[in-house]
Amino acid sequence: MPQKGFTMIVNKLHIHAMRSTATQDVQAWKSEAQFFHVYRKDEGNSLTLLERNLSYDSAVDFCLAPATLH
Repeated sequence: MPQKGFTMIVNKLHIHAMRSTATQDVQAWKSEAQFFHVYRKDEGNSLTLLERNLSYDSAVDFCLAPATLH
């Protein structure tokens, strides 16, 4: 995934601003975002999608929840 657009790290989870195109979801700047995806960075620096299509507030709340929930 290209590293363009808005990314915020909360409790070691990455929140990415996203928007839909005709064929896929792509990263966006926060002001252009339609929704937010939450990823966890694994060993080897790969990102694993945990939650998708969240509002900004819901994404932050997800990241702040106790780690045992995700």
